[in-house]
Amino acid sequence: MVATMRAAAIRIVSLFALLGALPALAVFLASWHWVLDLAACFVVQSLWGLLLAAGALATLGAPRRAAACAGGALLAALGAVPDWCRALPMASEHLPAGTPAAGAVAPPAIRVLALNLLRGNEAHLADALAVVRAEQPDVVFCSEVTPRWCQGLKEGLVEFPHRHLAPDPGYYGVALFSRLPLSTTRTLGLPETWAPALLAVVEAGGSQRLGLLGVHTPRPGDGERNRLRDEALAAIPAAVRELPPAHLVIGDHNATPWNPALRALLKDGGLRPATFADWLPTWPTQWPLPLRIPIDHAFVGPGLEVLDVHTGAAFGSDHLPLCVTVRAITQ
Repeated sequence: MVATMRAAAIRIVSLFALLGALPALAVFLASWHWVLDLAACFVVQSLWGLLLAAGALATLGAPRRAAACAGGALLAALGAVPDWCRALPMASEHLPAGTPAAGAVAPPAIRVLALNLLRGNEAHLADALAVVRAEQPDVVFCSEVTPRWCQGLKEGLVEFPHRHLAPDPGYYGVALFSRLPLSTTRTLGLPETWAPALLAVVEAGGSQRLGLLGVHTPRPGDGERNRLRDEALAAIPAAVRELPPAHLVIGDHNATPWNPALRALLKDGGLRPATFADWLPTWPTQWPLPLRIPIDHAFVGPGLEVLDVHTGAAFGSDHLPLCVTVRAITQ
């Protein structure tokens, strides 16, 4: 009886390990097909699952299967870890090349909060405003801004007098609220006009200016939707060239660090990831934390350093808020 149960347990664990190995392979083959591209989003879960399976199979007395799972975990690590290694260290952990000399005045830090509000989540306006109060940002970028969301935010964010509002009854309304003056604001397609991004220049005082591109790319899910998402990501490098060197790209990219289109964006746009170093899974909030994936990101241009990045409290949306504090690098 014990031997039968052990054999059944080995088969069950092996089956789950086999299914869990797909993302470990998909991260290297994601450009082949949209299904593999989606599977690659879960490479970290694949790594954890294969390690657990290896331990369980070793305990059950199946060393060869345990070794195979360990090999799969190594493959997943090879796919995931290099992207984390490209992440920016926090400025508090090192003295960057642009750190002001003793006695010099450091540029002001600017905190930017990104909220995917979720169309249909308007009843949680008070919770969204509570997140803003808790995070105390200088600038708030919002996506999925419906007319109802827009009206509530206009009334609730009176301390943010500088604004650019482009609501939409569908999923692609955007809005920007700032305590600091805005010298440039406009919406632009990435490249489709129905999925706009929001471009702005924030005047931080003196000669300090922060270029900002808030994005919400189309959601993937089949071949056509993946293509639209990838086209939107590919359009970002041209958009950031309009901004000063101290620029930030933030928002819902609908892609994890292991999607080929996002990797190409970083390379073509000369951008550095601020959100890869820590595990900051932002979606979907309805799932347990170990199953969530990071699709909301902050990327910075050559003129910025990152002081802090973290996720905020849930407020009813399927995305967690993303908050990043940046500062211009002095020359």
